[in-house]
Amino acid sequence: MSQNTASAIVVGDRRPGRPLPFGRPHAQHQRGGFRISAILTLPQYAEFLRRRATRVRAIPTRSAPVVQSLRDAWETVAAYGIAAPQIGESVRIFVYRPYEDEQAPPIAILNPKIVRAEGELKDYDGCLSIPGIYGPTRRAARIEVLGYDERGERHRWRFEGFTARIIQHEIDHLEGVLFIDRIDDLDELYTLVPAPDTAGDAAWQKAPLTPAQRHLVEEERRPLPPFALTW
Repeated sequence: MSQNTASAIVVGDRRPGRPLPFGRPHAQHQRGGFRISAILTLPQYAEFLRRRATRVRAIPTRSAPVVQSLRDAWETVAAYGIAAPQIGESVRIFVYRPYEDEQAPPIAILNPKIVRAEGELKDYDGCLSIPGIYGPTRRAARIEVLGYDERGERHRWRFEGFTARIIQHEIDHLEGVLFIDRIDDLDELYTLVPAPDTAGDAAWQKAPLTPAQRHLVEEERRPLPPFALTW
């Protein structure tokens, strides 16, 4: 789930930051001698992003390299979460940070399953895999999740508010679901455009989607599959 900036977005009352270069056209890029996984985007990687990810069978033997790749990718974007399919790994792993703690390192959750969902909030959504397009979606206000940490220990986590929204967004990725599938009305989608403020620094304001962005959403939006979270 992206933050709300011009390339990566802010949420709620937070002010947009400077644009960041995501949506790279290649699966990896070079940085400091290491190959960092880049974020896969629509429409080029639509088929892969729509796959339902498989469970991790050996934790941490097989999961550790994926978790590390997610953390490496984390350093290159502004995000609240990244799911393994977004870096080309079709396994049920994601990393996130709580909305309440901007300094927290990314936390990994493996083989997550939402076992309880209550309430409903309609709020901001955006995605690194659909850069430059944002809009409100309906998601559960409170959830309980069964899953494993990166050491292989089983947990039952409880999330609420915007952090619950982040977790649901990332689990959707593991089901091949994208946030545009949950938009009530395409007219609620928007992009950000530069709007110089009084200090002369870069600022951003909402604007309607461009025709090309609208066409992308219309082409790539899908009905929710039966295994996607509903409540």
